[in-house]
Amino acid sequence: MLLWLRELAGWGLILVSLYLIRVGLVFISDLENPGIVQAAIVLIAAVGVMRCGVFLIRISTATRAALALSSKKVL
Repeated sequence: MLLWLRELAGWGLILVSLYLIRVGLVFISDLENPGIVQAAIVLIAAVGVMRCGVFLIRISTATRAALALSSKKVL
């Protein structure tokens, strides 16, 4: 059960990071008052959040693979 919660949290973080990337692009695309510094800060945060999400997904996948391998009897 914890594996699925970890994977869902990872996918949730991926979605949050995609939203943050969209917010950063909105900062840049404002033609009258572009917020380059604000966009850079938001995009750096988005990259960090995305890395955390990918890490959670990778850990849950590796755990699931290890559990599947350990359930098989190796002679």
